[in-house]
Amino acid sequence: MSGRSNRGVFGKLFSKKQQNKEDRVTEIGMPTNVKRHIHVSKNSETGMLEGLPSPWLRVLNAQITPAEQNENPDAAIKAVIFHMYRMEREKALDEPFKPFVTPEVITKEDMEMKKLVDHKNAHQSQDSDLSIGQSSEEDSGPIDRLPQRQTMPAAPIKHGLKKKDAQMDLSAVLEDLTLIGEPEESPIMRKKEINSTLTDEEVYEELRRICNKDDPYVRFERVKDLGAGASGVVFIAIDSNDNSRVAIKDIDLTKQSKKELILNEINVLKDFNHKNLVNFLDAFLSFDHLWVAMELLDGGSLTDVVTEVIMKEGQIAAVCRETLQAISFLHSKGTIHRDIKSDNVLLGMDGSVKVTDFGFCANIVGDEKRQTMVGTPYWMAPEVVTRKQYGKKVDIWSLGIMAIEMIEGEPPYMKETPLRALYLIAAVGRPKIPRWENLSANFQDFLDKCLQVDVDMRATADELLEHPFLECAMELKTLTPLIRAAQKILHKNYE
Repeated sequence: MSGRSNRGVFGKLFSKKQQNKEDRVTEIGMPTNVKRHIHVSKNSETGMLEGLPSPWLRVLNAQITPAEQNENPDAAIKAVIFHMYRMEREKALDEPFKPFVTPEVITKEDMEMKKLVDHKNAHQSQDSDLSIGQSSEEDSGPIDRLPQRQTMPAAPIKHGLKKKDAQMDLSAVLEDLTLIGEPEESPIMRKKEINSTLTDEEVYEELRRICNKDDPYVRFERVKDLGAGASGVVFIAIDSNDNSRVAIKDIDLTKQSKKELILNEINVLKDFNHKNLVNFLDAFLSFDHLWVAMELLDGGSLTDVVTEVIMKEGQIAAVCRETLQAISFLHSKGTIHRDIKSDNVLLGMDGSVKVTDFGFCANIVGDEKRQTMVGTPYWMAPEVVTRKQYGKKVDIWSLGIMAIEMIEGEPPYMKETPLRALYLIAAVGRPKIPRWENLSANFQDFLDKCLQVDVDMRATADELLEHPFLECAMELKTLTPLIRAAQKILHKNYE
């Protein structure tokens, strides 16, 4: 894989290319029957796994070698299950995507994942006749042939995942998916929930009640389009009330099948206001169009900086501190972001650092394809793939991976396919950092505390905010020259 995955901040201005070739090799049919006991065996001659649905095995065998399957069968199984579940979600998603999640949502996903495997296995005989791609030639061999050399040298594979020899009962693996502990409280998300009982007219009535009464077509002067999609457009506008520049998402409600979810999100966004979040400003309703006004960050994404210029440790510390403040705030609300990465950290020309991409309405990247991705593989914590002790600390692991981005220019395994990246995350655990010896002792310790595979050993956001590494943080205004340099190289501007 070349380039960065699903990049995009403010549409074409901050777009990155991705070639998700495996997207066309993951046809998943609708389940009808249920089979409760699935046995995955290992071929004694090839060492490869057998017993999963045939289309899944073809994808698995094309991207994970027999030696790797033999070395870490649990990691291979869980990676392909999680990958296929994500592909199913992307195909079937018919509602606004929100990466903000609660423990209750995670529990629901675990159960959906288990049912998907049961159902797909019940269709084993039918699926085995399906081609992976569009032709028999594609079905006859691996399609997703990308360089096997990963972005950075891998650390030795750890053996925390127990080897299994002749036969494995996949039901045991699936049972692991539900072992995530007691749900944490999430009072704000719960109090705003809507039980899908409102009619469209009732939704419109509630929107009229909570939205600003100003006519958005009169109040805002549209100055630059940033992107367009099925639900509407994203653009920069000038607010005539104070002459400020804002980002507007114009949502065509006639194209939204679950309007009450959008209403729910507007209510939630009002409760999430923090100096390190790209904040919701106001909402306006004009006939069938909902205008959502968000803060405009004119420095673009952190991605542009990390890919084009070298950051000093003090600058990395400053970005980590600001991001941690946002994460701490979200966690205090009982909420997990689940997609912390440089794409979702936006910068102001004054050096301000703000986390974004936490809702359908709040998403102002202008790229709706990005919305269907439930978290990005390269930044995922191992427990997201293995489904163990999955909670708030996934954001801390992702912060650690983002710190590696700021050191190396990209996260580990970036040149691997998403499935293979998932396998390596589950099997290897903590990735190797090539320039480790060049980092200060405090930075090394900070990364150690972010990238603990054992969740209990991983630090919390509040603990990291007290870490000595952050004491070396430079002033935010020192980020401005980096932003200007990246914009010049990439020919980006907001004029």
